Amino acid sequence: MKQISSIFAACVTFVTLSISVQAQIAPPTVLGAPDSVFVNIDTLNGAGVVAVHWDVTNETADVLDLMVTRSFLDTVSPFNYPYVLDAAGSYERFCWGQTCFNFGTDASPSNPAFLVSLEPSDTTDTFVGDFYPNGVTGNTTLRYCFHQNGPASLGACHDITFVVTGTVDAVSAPDLNQPGLAQISPNPASDHVQIRFEGTRDGDLVIRNLVGQVCKTERVQSGASLQMVTLEDMRKGVYLVSYNVGGIAVSTERLVIQ
Repeated sequence: MKQISSIFAACVTFVTLSISVQAQIAPPTVLGAPDSVFVNIDTLNGAGVVAVHWDVTNETADVLDLMVTRSFLDTVSPFNYPYVLDAAGSYERFCWGQTCFNFGTDASPSNPAFLVSLEPSDTTDTFVGDFYPNGVTGNTTLRYCFHQNGPASLGACHDITFVVTGTVDAVSAPDLNQPGLAQISPNPASDHVQIRFEGTRDGDLVIRNLVGQVCKTERVQSGASLQMVTLEDMRKGVYLVSYNVGGIAVSTERLVIQ
């Protein structure tokens, strides 16, 4: 009996040391991840998907073999999970490494073939989170954790909220049924742009990148017909310019900065 107790104690000590070693390995670092993405269903691409992506880097002195776990903090209703083909509701998926996993996948496999191995100072840009509103408005918050095989809480986690608004029309918002943005010029633009309005109310001009991050906001006064916006602090790329009234996008146009 004494020998069995010694063996048991040794096993407990080994397990405790294993957990302790795992806990001491620092997690990776998430870079450039937005906290919120604002989506207007009218401006979605043909696939109806909102794609977010960010880098994950290894700032530790150890090799990290990473997987991804996704969890739901809040979802709209209906939400298509577990995923059923052609069912109603919003849904999601993510890509990691060389694989885009099936809709509704909770975690990438711990099989070495699906892990992303990062040497110290290495960075991967292979993560993509795809969110499909599928005609449902409201807020959905997802949590992605990048971690080694084991508890996701020992990794680096990031929460992102998709804020989805719908079509603005005479039925849902009769007082906003107006042209809004009439013209953006020049387009493409470089250091500035002139935005011409029609029938404006007090509102906001919001410029977002294609990931949904707000890059610039300017107030629009009621009755304004022309507004100059400087772009010198913005990077080259494609943006969405929205004229919002009461937090609702009345009209949205594309802007190219070059």
